[in-house]
Amino acid sequence: MLNTWWFNLIIYLVFYIVFTQSYKVATKSSKNDGALTTLLQFLGGLIVLLFVPLFKIQFPDDIRTYIFLIIACIFYAIADRVNTTARRGLDVSTFSILGQLTTVFLIIWGIVFFKEEIVLKKIIGAILILIGNVMVLYKKGKFEFNKYVVFGVLGNLASSIGISVDVGISDKFNMPIYVAFTLIIPSLLILLVDKINTSDVLNELKEGNKKAILLVSSSWGIMIIGMLRAYQFGSVTTIAPIASVTTIINVFVAYFYLKEKDSLLKKVLAALIVISGIVLIQI
Repeated sequence: MLNTWWFNLIIYLVFYIVFTQSYKVATKSSKNDGALTTLLQFLGGLIVLLFVPLFKIQFPDDIRTYIFLIIACIFYAIADRVNTTARRGLDVSTFSILGQLTTVFLIIWGIVFFKEEIVLKKIIGAILILIGNVMVLYKKGKFEFNKYVVFGVLGNLASSIGISVDVGISDKFNMPIYVAFTLIIPSLLILLVDKINTSDVLNELKEGNKKAILLVSSSWGIMIIGMLRAYQFGSVTTIAPIASVTTIINVFVAYFYLKEKDSLLKKVLAALIVISGIVLIQI
């Protein structure tokens, strides 16, 4: 059972919902978005190392693999940093729908840089994802296009570049160690580039919502492992559409847990349109 795509996909779905909802809670008591991101990533990287004995110990021999990993981590650092600010300013449901723009960017990179064939159903699917995003951002007769939306889009852009660079690398590492690298390296980059003092990071832990911080940190690595293993044992055409269901699940969980009751019907419809686009892309 542990080595089946459906079990690992369930692990991903459960921990992704916990991660997303708890992250929003953690940002509410945060004083420094950069320090919070660094804290969550670093703790997440340490926690996921507890799973190292459960997987084969292996490392790649090709130095280029490490170079690509570091390049990917630079973009992951950018994505995680701006996404923390975006999560603070946006509803969980809105951020979750916005998050599917990564798929649109991946299609663009595939066509432009990897010379992939232009497939009509993928183009239509991408358009549906964009329509869903336009719908959720259209409020009271105008578009809600503030800095948090911009940060959310930038986060998806950076994440898509990181994924494109990072593709196929995880199989060459012990999986928890690989996941730890993709969390700890970005955390250190943010610490240096954002010129964050370690006292600021410790202050986030001291004065922040400790329960939310622990939930985000512990679920982050497990969520990534669940998704990677699901793709190892299953097909993209099966897993990606099912995984996208988190979009609408987050809408309902946020409605009851975080009391995000604004425009529920529109958010549900937007989420369904986005999911339809992802299904169309993968079939």
